Amino acid sequence: MSTDAHSATEGKSLEALLERIQRNGKARTTSAVDEATTSAVAASVKGARTEERKKRVGTGRSSKVLVAAANHNLETLVHQRGLEQVELFPSSEYPTPLTRLPLFPPVTRETAIEMFKRGWTPLASRWDGEGVLRSGPALNIYDEDTLLGLMVLRSRRLKGLPDHLPVPLRCHDSNDRTRPAEVVEVDTLYFRMSQLETAIRGETPKGGWSGPELARRRQSLDDLSGLRLRFELPRGGHEYSRKTISLFDTPGFSKEKDACYYVQFHPLVSQWLESYRTYIDLALRRKFSDLGRAIHRFLASQRSNQIYVIELTAMYDAIGAQERVGKLNHHARVQLGIMQENGFLESFSITGTGRSHPFVLAVTFPAKAS
Repeated sequence: MSTDAHSATEGKSLEALLERIQRNGKARTTSAVDEATTSAVAASVKGARTEERKKRVGTGRSSKVLVAAANHNLETLVHQRGLEQVELFPSSEYPTPLTRLPLFPPVTRETAIEMFKRGWTPLASRWDGEGVLRSGPALNIYDEDTLLGLMVLRSRRLKGLPDHLPVPLRCHDSNDRTRPAEVVEVDTLYFRMSQLETAIRGETPKGGWSGPELARRRQSLDDLSGLRLRFELPRGGHEYSRKTISLFDTPGFSKEKDACYYVQFHPLVSQWLESYRTYIDLALRRKFSDLGRAIHRFLASQRSNQIYVIELTAMYDAIGAQERVGKLNHHARVQLGIMQENGFLESFSITGTGRSHPFVLAVTFPAKAS
């Protein structure tokens, strides 16, 4: 069997596994809800308060049962294919090479479509020698939130041959016949869409997440899976130079409101998360506007310098901001003020006229504890 045919077969196999997990999970979920209901009644909680507790406990148990079933099946698959695995305990890592690229501009979806409608688009970056191209769906800050949520939920790292992975490593370049590294490492996770939404928002509403909210996040996950990147010189990944990669693979999408999904990050992304990472405080990020989130992500990658200075137009290019510079500066001052109030910055200043003297941002980060 050819490599492409083998990959297609394995992908379908994992997709079928997910479908089976969904079916089995429904039966297990029913049992879990019944058990939770019995416990609630036994606790003598009456009336409306009893109903609220039954729903709350039942929903939590059902999510855990479904994801546990998925992980159990993955565990079996890992052993069958001779893969090594390590449990992960992620915090808020984000690949540093992605912090300085305008992949997720702080713009509306319509503006993003205009920015990225030309197929392969070069991404402005002083840090990558202008050697980065992207193609695929238009993305914005909402989609970056989705990506950050996935990274927070990573549960295990798998190590093995590329074609033995749960989703075999794909080659997106039809003319590329080179073999990837003999052994690769990938970060993986199983999750339900409601878990992802909670990881991103930092809380779960009393009534749970609505169908439209979960559908929008599901569409974001689908769009992210369609993103393609090509690096001239990817940091720490020379074997992927000029090769088309995706950030992650996920086999199939369900139309169910809160289905279970498997995500497997590309080996290059997993390597970045291990060796070239920036820490992004998600609780602080939630306090910012879209522009503030983009600036915060960019500045977070510069904290090795206690004092950092950059021309504002260069920073706006790096994050993909599209408004007039004067308007951006006004908005940026407000967001930088929030960063200072919350201890991310010790101080900041914006100087210049934008004419004979360019606008320059200077920030001072708090001294690191010795």
